[in-house]
Amino acid sequence: MISVVIPAHNEANDIGGLLETFSAFEGVELIVAEDASTDGTPVIVQEFAARTGSVKLTSSSVVRGKGAAIKRGLALATGDILGFIDADRSIHPHDFMRVAAAIDTGADLAVGSRKLPGSVITCGQPFFRRMFGLAYSFLAHLLVDTAIRDFQCGCKAFRRDVWNALTVSCDGFAFDTELIAKAHHVGFAVVEVPITWSNKANTKVRMRREVLPMLRCLLRIRADLRELKA
Repeated sequence: MISVVIPAHNEANDIGGLLETFSAFEGVELIVAEDASTDGTPVIVQEFAARTGSVKLTSSSVVRGKGAAIKRGLALATGDILGFIDADRSIHPHDFMRVAAAIDTGADLAVGSRKLPGSVITCGQPFFRRMFGLAYSFLAHLLVDTAIRDFQCGCKAFRRDVWNALTVSCDGFAFDTELIAKAHHVGFAVVEVPITWSNKANTKVRMRREVLPMLRCLLRIRADLRELKA
């Protein structure tokens, strides 16, 4: 069983289509971790669940962040393989399943990547988003010891024992980086898998608002890794 957590904040335009596409795959448990949506996202998920019985919903009355939503969803997961995917359909479920398949060939944590030779970008990010991503990647590589190229792509899968072995404290968008850095640090096999990705104009990443929280998380991750080495 593969448990897929879908963190969702105001994703009414995309969540139904994403769930429908995932429903074609067998052995998949879907968990929508809704984060104080105001556009009817929970209603769409509830209607899908009533019709198919193949999705769980967990909701928060206040916005807690992507990382907090994923952690809340993982607490409900029953699969041996866990993972998460962005709700905006920037990544097709078929690509998630290819990423998850890397677990069967020896990976402990498989990371969907937009930065490998086999990656396909069908619609690129605007200039300032690209610059923000490059700056974040530079800082992340400077502060944490890992060769992973794409920290922030919202498509990852991992063994349950990886999640059970780690303490991931970031509640925001740096959640992915902390997961990768700590898994690598303790010796788990972390691999990148090329995916097809398309930028969505309705991204929930607000650069000005997220810069400081993400930087604080990076510094905390670095401190945690140093403490683990001691």
